[in-house]
Amino acid sequence: MAVPASDVFPQATYDANKDGKIDDPTIADKLAAKLKNDGYEAVLIFGVKDIKEQQRYVPGTVTYQPTSYYNGWSNYWATTYQTVETPGYYTTDVEAYVEANMFDVMTSDLVWSAQTEILNPGSLSDAADSFASTIVPSITKNGLVLQK
Repeated sequence: MAVPASDVFPQATYDANKDGKIDDPTIADKLAAKLKNDGYEAVLIFGVKDIKEQQRYVPGTVTYQPTSYYNGWSNYWATTYQTVETPGYYTTDVEAYVEANMFDVMTSDLVWSAQTEILNPGSLSDAADSFASTIVPSITKNGLVLQK
């Protein structure tokens, strides 16, 4: 059965000051021992491998709208359509490359891996959540993880 890592090892266990860095260099050994002792068979680790930003140009558009018949005789007489233009602009796309690896707890062997690119995630947390919400049902369906 799948269990969130935060249930096994809360963040305060390895990152007490919440700066995103592991405080205890022996935490991997402690985590491996706890997973083995608690009877877990596998561990699924998500990681962001790369983030790239790319600027691109979005061209403007030109559309034509009919003018209202009741806009007065001069508008109706001059043209029956008016031009509506939107300017082009530059935008920056963010591409997050995310990887998931499943390891056998007893042997530490890699048993499954997947990678994906997520375009314009709201945050790294959103990217990981999006990837996990796709991956977990897939590995459950394929029998790599059992549900309760």
